[in-house]
Amino acid sequence: MHQVHNNENGYAWQLRGRKRTKKVKSNTGRRRLNIIGALDPISLEPIVILTEANCNRDLVITFLKHIREQNKEGGKIYIILDNARYNKSNEVKEESKLLNIELIFLPAYSPNLNLIERLWRFFKKEIMKNHYYQTFDEFYQKVSNFFKDINIYREELESLLTLKFGIL
Repeated sequence: MHQVHNNENGYAWQLRGRKRTKKVKSNTGRRRLNIIGALDPISLEPIVILTEANCNRDLVITFLKHIREQNKEGGKIYIILDNARYNKSNEVKEESKLLNIELIFLPAYSPNLNLIERLWRFFKKEIMKNHYYQTFDEFYQKVSNFFKDINIYREELESLLTLKFGIL
């Protein structure tokens, strides 16, 4: 997920002076925080890397190594990914084999099949929508604390991050 240091409006735009009009501060939005993440579907514990670096195959490889480091027992790890070019690079595929990680790519335009997308939506609701962070450091700290203290939201996440998928 790529979050820009700026307010995300969670309200509709309307003419000034109408009932419930809210003024929302914003920043330039020139600094971006890339959040590379995976979610254990059983424990609901995320593994994340926060970085301002561009998302590319090298960052994905670093993240795969980080996941393997967090799960040293050596069993095969299955990761569901979208079809971003950097996820599908030959270098990423080769490194995943060395790390005993199997990459499963979702069909195009199917983010509803990936639990991490639900976590991103919840994150945006809690941290991004209608929140103003004056400095990038304040923004970074709030994002970092969200993932460090994720158990605060445990009850909400248990109902949101269920493995029961509805067929439409």
